Order: sequence, then C-alpha cells, then structure tokens
Amino acid sequence: MFREGRDLLEAGKTAEACAKFEASIKEDPDAPGTMLNLGLCNARLGKIATALRWFRKAQFRAAETSMAAYEDAAKQETVQLAPRVPTLNVTRAQGPVTLDGAPVNDLELARIEVDPGTHTIEAGGVKKEVTLEEHDNKVVDLAPPPPKRYVEVDRGAKQRRNAYLLAGGGGVLLAGCLTLALVGKSEYDKSEHPETWETWQNVVRYGGSSLFVLGTAAVAGGVYLWLKAPAKERIEVAPAIAPDAVGAVVHGTF
Repeated sequence: MFREGRDLLEAGKTAEACAKFEASIKEDPDAPGTMLNLGLCNARLGKIATALRWFRKAQFRAAETSMAAYEDAAKQETVQLAPRVPTLNVTRAQGPVTLDGAPVNDLELARIEVDPGTHTIEAGGVKKEVTLEEHDNKVVDLAPPPPKRYVEVDRGAKQRRNAYLLAGGGGVLLAGCLTLALVGKSEYDKSEHPETWETWQNVVRYGGSSLFVLGTAAVAGGVYLWLKAPAKERIEVAPAIAPDAVGAVVHGTF
C-alpha cells in the first residue's frame, strides 16, 4: 500500500495516494516514511494543518528511531509549512470546545491550527462558523450571550385605576340604594299614617331606583374600562456595542 501510494503521488493522483497512505499507517502506525508521505499528500491537497501534524509526527518518530534522513526531510517541511497554517484563538469559551465536532484540548485554545476553509467551533451552546485562508489568525469569542433583561411597562395602569374608582363608586351607590330601601321599609312599617307611607314609597321608588341605575352603570363602566385596559408588557433591553458607540437595544412595541 505504501508503494502504491508513492506511485499514485508521483502520478499526480494525490487524493488516491492519501487513501493508500492512510491504509498503510493503520497497518504500521509507527512508520516515519508513511507519516512523511501523508504530510506530503495532504499539503498538496491544501490541508496544510493536517500535513503539518504528520510532518511533526514523522520528525519525532524518526528522531526516536535514529532515521536522520526522514528526520531532516520532515523538519524541512515543517519549517516551510508552519508559517502558512491558519490558526484560531478561542476566547471566553464556557465548557468543552469542539472544532468540526471533534474535542479541542484546553491547552490548544490560544492557538488551534486548522486547514484553510470553513470550520464550525462550538462551546456551551454557542456555535460559530469561521472561514480562514493561509496565514490567517482569527480570534473567536465564544462567550455566551448576556442574559435577557426586561423592563415592565404598564400603559393600562391609569385606565385600570380609573376603572377601580368608577366601580368602587358604583358599589357605594348600590350600597346606598340598599340602605335607603331598608330605611324606607323600616319607616314604612313603623308609621300608621298614609301620608308617611306614600312619602317613603316615593323616596324608595325614585331615590332608590336612581341610585340603583347609577350604581349599576358605574360598576359596568368600571368593568368595561378594566377589560379594555392595555395589558402589562415586558420590553427586552440588551446592551449594544458598536465600533464607535455603546448603548442599548430595546425590543418591544411602543
């Protein structure tokens, strides 16, 4: 598989060569020559961060096994490739960080080497996509958004207060109507004179009826005002920071 990979690489079939080298490294995980060729084919595919990782592995393994030629070749490729690799600097992440679904070690957050292209980075429910080209170094802020803050606005407070007053006044009138009826009946029952009977009958009939009508209308008006009063609203307030200003964003109806 290694020889087939070399033949494919020399023939310009880079992706096929990488597949052969990947199969070969599974059979012999410690082969520095395979690691070196995995670096070469990935570099040709533009996956320079992946290539750099293979070159470093090849250099370390070659040094362990005293294979100077492989070590020198891997070191030369590493020196040339390292400045071109795009990197990410992750700040204010809450919880474990993943890059394209793979976990990232906390020690690497200040400098994550990635292949050119678009990547998805996520932590604590905050997900961002970032596109990098060679030599790019981008800072990705994964701080969670500030908690929502609300201001309660009650535009119906005055109308509800008036409704309570009107309904309360109506209740007083209805209570007066009942009181007048009770007093009138009591006076009617105590008297033995027809003139007195007629007087209290008229008082209760006209006065009590008037109080009843007015009280009922006032209570009904109060209920209507209360039902039609605008409900309390919660208006969202959030900080807003722009390059040339700091303020707040208010979201609601006005």
